[in-house]
Amino acid sequence: ILLSEQMMSDIRVDTNWKFCDLRVIVLENKYLKVHILPELGAKIYDLIYKPSNYNFLWHNPRILPEKVSLGSNYDDHFSGGWDVLFPNDSPGAVRGENYPDHGEVWAQSWKFEITEVSSERCEIHLWCMGRVTPTLMETWISLEKEETKVRFRHKLTNYSLKSLDFLWKLHPAMYISPCHRIDVPGRKAEFVDPQWSRFGEKVKSFDWPMAKSPDGSLVKDYCIVDPVESGHKDFIYVKELKSGWCSITDTEKKIGMGLAFPEDIFTTVWLFLTYGGWRNLYTAILEPCMAYPKDLETAIKTKNCGHIESKGILEFEVMATVYTGLKSVKNIDKVGTVT
Repeated sequence: ILLSEQMMSDIRVDTNWKFCDLRVIVLENKYLKVHILPELGAKIYDLIYKPSNYNFLWHNPRILPEKVSLGSNYDDHFSGGWDVLFPNDSPGAVRGENYPDHGEVWAQSWKFEITEVSSERCEIHLWCMGRVTPTLMETWISLEKEETKVRFRHKLTNYSLKSLDFLWKLHPAMYISPCHRIDVPGRKAEFVDPQWSRFGEKVKSFDWPMAKSPDGSLVKDYCIVDPVESGHKDFIYVKELKSGWCSITDTEKKIGMGLAFPEDIFTTVWLFLTYGGWRNLYTAILEPCMAYPKDLETAIKTKNCGHIESKGILEFEVMATVYTGLKSVKNIDKVGTVT
């Protein structure tokens, strides 16, 4: 059943589209166009800056989006775009419950309703009940008429009689080129695994963003994106955040996108960087995360994870902000102002 288009001035919400047999929700204002796939985990498939038709989100050239079943292998269905991962990353047993690969919400169909379309603002509300965890995840996504910002309001409700420890991670796969730059205001960094590091066993941690081997033979500034021909792959935790943001900038076209988030909730930024080294793919995934490390059981033991009490509610806001005229980012404040 297709819902009718609602439009006023430069603001519109349109649910009359399909792509790969999936419903597409279009949110649009004067500057931005956002495509959401509610039947595939509420994935944001496109985030486009309209004046230059610049899409910040990467698409897998070999995998198109399609409906998947709970428990599916994430990597084999990774079509790109922006997913939300909850309540875990690596599959396995957590507190006696078997958690699926990359969590339960990315593979589920979310319900939605249009909550506002006015001359100044549009908003859509999406929600999903957990199948493994007794939770309700809700997201409100909105655009203001004259802004180059996408606003997210997240709400998690725990209906369990017990408290819940979890990982919650934003997972936007970004379009990149050798002209791109990654900025994260972290102090320290650590490789997730030696198999996911060009340094192998030689370097386990370093002062962000500069890593070098003990003998000085290999030096890498991780703000700089490698060409695809390099064949590298790196997976990094960036820790000790000075403030809650991360960004990626096209230094040639002087356009970029940053994420602003509460750093007391998202305590680390993971960087999944494949410069041709993983499945011959070329993308950088900026991953603000509530947990560290990747293994949730370990994160629970060290109390480095999200926590919500029985019948509790967690609410917070995230902002994706698009900026132009810059080659690098020094700060993004809570209202999305980029310097």
